[in-house]
Amino acid sequence: MVKKMINLTTQVALTVLLSLAVATTAFAESAATAWGELSPQQQAVLKNLEQEWEDLADERKQRLIKGASRWIEMTPEQRQRARERLELWKQATPEDKEKMRQRMKEFRDLPTELKQALRKKYQWFNDLPEAEQQQLRNRWQNLSPESKQQIRERIRSAPGGQHGSPQNNLNQFQKGKR
Repeated sequence: MVKKMINLTTQVALTVLLSLAVATTAFAESAATAWGELSPQQQAVLKNLEQEWEDLADERKQRLIKGASRWIEMTPEQRQRARERLELWKQATPEDKEKMRQRMKEFRDLPTELKQALRKKYQWFNDLPEAEQQQLRNRWQNLSPESKQQIRERIRSAPGGQHGSPQNNLNQFQKGKR
């Protein structure tokens, strides 16, 4: 009986402590989302939202703060690329936006090793002279839909399949072996 009472008391105490921790964290997050609590750099990035800031949901505020912080850390070149991607997004049709969302979801679901390999190849591609980039784009565009699909499937199946490493798969496509 005493043992049950101690277990019950321990469980209640842990529940209260956990609830208190969650409440404290929630309070700290909402307090940190007041406009005056933002850094001057964050306020500058989010200046268009100042008038409506207090009406925004805390979750949205947190996302905006995180995005503003990332923006502040970007180089001018990274900011320019982000602006260009935003313009592409604004001009995209609803169907294209859905395709983009699907691709992003697929990318997020990839194994870390494959994501790293893809990022590395993306950087490699961006470092190429424009003429070489265009040559590779043309080569991709001239592939049959079946060939494109085969390449996509090989890349996706690389971590668990018999096609070698993701980096090797990407290298082989680049060299035209696949």
